[in-house]
Amino acid sequence: MKRPIAKVFSAVAVLVLSATATAAQAQSVTVGIGGGLTIPTGDFKTATKTGWHGLGNIGYGLSSGLGFRGDFYYGESKFKGGVSGKAKLTGGLANVTYEFQNAGSVKPYVIGSAGVFNTKGSASSGGVSISGSETKVTFGGGAGVKFKAGPKASVFLEGRYLSVQTSGGSTNFIPVTLGVSFAVN
Repeated sequence: MKRPIAKVFSAVAVLVLSATATAAQAQSVTVGIGGGLTIPTGDFKTATKTGWHGLGNIGYGLSSGLGFRGDFYYGESKFKGGVSGKAKLTGGLANVTYEFQNAGSVKPYVIGSAGVFNTKGSASSGGVSISGSETKVTFGGGAGVKFKAGPKASVFLEGRYLSVQTSGGSTNFIPVTLGVSFAVN
């Protein structure tokens, strides 16, 4: 009588452990770095040139394609029109991603973002200098594509539209980012 119970218990234990292992493999934690162009739009485009940015992130993906990612962003753009100085963008974003499932090594995804950015500008023209800084809510979204680059590495290319809700308007820009991410589990 004890033997059948032990066999059932063993079989259940094996099933639970294999299901847990499969679920753990289906989830992924990644870290990534990237950089690229910051393309200003709207009023921000009137005042600044296309600039550059760097990005660091950490993400968590589920087997369903749903994922969560935190980004740290820093970028700079020079002012136009004979004005010397720079606009600096520094912020953090919480993102929700959805990676479309397919059998290949190319994975398209969409991304929605919300966070907080500090916009800082200092400029001088004709002996007059001005500077200012604001920290405000930011939101946006976009799309990207990941390419498998090894057993635990992927290269990603993404574009987003981000809007920082500054006083009296907004600072809008499109960061186009090329980067690499690594699975850490």
